[in-house]
Amino acid sequence: MQAQRFMFRPIRLLAAAAMAAIPLLTVDPAAAQSQKQVAEHEITVTITRVKAIDAIDTFSRGDFFARVTIDGAVQSVPPVRQQSEITPNWTISKKVPPGRSTIKLEILDKDLTKDELIDINTLPDKRHQDFTINTRSCLISGFAGSPRCGTAIVRAGRERKSAEVTFTVTVKK
Repeated sequence: MQAQRFMFRPIRLLAAAAMAAIPLLTVDPAAAQSQKQVAEHEITVTITRVKAIDAIDTFSRGDFFARVTIDGAVQSVPPVRQQSEITPNWTISKKVPPGRSTIKLEILDKDLTKDELIDINTLPDKRHQDFTINTRSCLISGFAGSPRCGTAIVRAGRERKSAEVTFTVTVKK
């Protein structure tokens, strides 16, 4: 009996020594808060409707497509051919850090020789829409009334080759 007791003691001592070498996991509240701040938000621009206001092409209807730039990253969608009004539900998303992000929305007409920018802005000599979203508050700036996430925004151009566009902007946190 005495010998067995002696054999188990070194094993217990080794186990205790090994446990002492394993660092305990501690959580620093400041570090946890900073990790939450680094978490990404996802901005989604959904274009639900594009309607030509005047003739987009001389001999045919428009071949609309969208190009959206979110914080400098440009994304496009394939064109919808030969339509003067479309309800495409194009969805373009990008993950961004929390805070303010810039968005540029362009509607274009796909042509054989070059893509033409369609006017969707009431300002003269500016055919696209620029705006900013605060992903924390979901407040969109750059439009009258400062809409919030999920609000349908309708904008139309006034110059030659113009269209009316309807879109929403959402943020997934």
